[in-house]
Amino acid sequence: MKHLKYKSLTMRIWMTFNVVILIIICSLSLIYMMVYRKISEKSKIHDLTVSHEQLIKNNNYNEPIVGFDKISNLKGSKFFIYTIGTNNKIQMVDANNGMQAVDQNKMQKMFPPPQNNNVHIPPGFNEEAVKMWMAGFVNDNNVSDKHFSKSYQGNKYLFVVSSIKYGDSGNYYLVSYLPNIEDNNLLYMVIGIGLLFIVIGFFAAKIVANYISKPLKKLEEYTLKIAHKDWKEPIIINSEDEIGRLAKSMNHMKNELKRADEEEKMFLQSISHDLKTPVMVIMSHAAAIIDGVYIDSVEKTAQIIRDEAINLEKKIKQMLYLNTLDYVLENNEQNEDIELHELVLHIINRFEVVNSKIQWDLNMNKVMIKGNSDKIQVAIENIVDNGLRYAKERMAVSLKKEDSFAVLEIYNDGPNIPKQHIDHIFDNLYKDKTGNFGLGLAITKKIINFYKGEIKAVNKENGVSFVIKFKC
Repeated sequence: MKHLKYKSLTMRIWMTFNVVILIIICSLSLIYMMVYRKISEKSKIHDLTVSHEQLIKNNNYNEPIVGFDKISNLKGSKFFIYTIGTNNKIQMVDANNGMQAVDQNKMQKMFPPPQNNNVHIPPGFNEEAVKMWMAGFVNDNNVSDKHFSKSYQGNKYLFVVSSIKYGDSGNYYLVSYLPNIEDNNLLYMVIGIGLLFIVIGFFAAKIVANYISKPLKKLEEYTLKIAHKDWKEPIIINSEDEIGRLAKSMNHMKNELKRADEEEKMFLQSISHDLKTPVMVIMSHAAAIIDGVYIDSVEKTAQIIRDEAINLEKKIKQMLYLNTLDYVLENNEQNEDIELHELVLHIINRFEVVNSKIQWDLNMNKVMIKGNSDKIQVAIENIVDNGLRYAKERMAVSLKKEDSFAVLEIYNDGPNIPKQHIDHIFDNLYKDKTGNFGLGLAITKKIINFYKGEIKAVNKENGVSFVIKFKC
């Protein structure tokens, strides 16, 4: 059962259906026992009372009232008259044949009278015993429509007792009674219909499960294809429900994974070339020193090895920095007020010595932002460093406040970025075929996005501007 419960969608749907049906059956049964029976009993007593009062009104006890025997609640109802004579002798009155004296002592031996409304009559009783049992509930001389609902040896009776004027002397009582036979047909019908629905529910659950599981199986197969990087065909499920939306989401996921996979391959190709080139230069010049066949002096060859090693170290540090940047940003809660114009001036002063031929045009206002100064400095340095590599003669930096943003623009008069690349140069792990736009721009974008900022590259008539917006 555990295997079926957790592995078969049909059984899970059917069991859920069964639980619902059983709850309905139990609820209806409880309602039937607590409400319907009481209502039915009150309805029968009401009809019996009406019939009883009509007999008294007509003052004709020789025969039942015409029409009342056709009422479903009064089927099996009867009435009789009795009186208590001298010496406590109960006399049952036959409306047609007069009175019949009943020996009270003999009746008490056979059928003891009720005690505190809790009557016990021995087995083997007959209709006269039932009448005697009912008569024992009334001792008052003047009774008006007294209702009773009592059980007699497992059989429940509803009866009404009233004092009537019948003979010349004495107290006479009319008793109308009805065996209260509980009709359980409704309960049996509910149980039967519930069982029928349980059987039908199995086949309905199987149909529903097949309808649901068919697209789910397709999604399962499609997921395995994605796991094996099979990007060829999208999954097609023509529905607008939750499964259809899941299929669309999986297609979107496939496209994103495909793009990330292609970018990763391009990145690995580019980075392997970037790492392999300085390694080859270092090895060739080191071998030249060992073999004594270097072109220039030993010092010049050693300087080349040192520069390539520095370049290689820089690329490795960038790779490690990018790989751990998400964790560092999310776990570094050290935000501080930053004088952005002072930070930019500090960065420019450091880069001015790199290329003294570049003219710097500065137009910066004082602006304060919040963040980690080390991370913000890395982001700006990458843009300045990238601009210096392509600048011919001039670089310009402007800083101003617009609404709730600090807008920093860094311009270089180098060549424009091709249109097919300008929207992707900040993508993570992105590199074009020429090897440009390395890890620095990806690092910058990740830092600025973390601080709810924006960055974009804009081609100018002569040069390129990088526009950065920091939230103040």
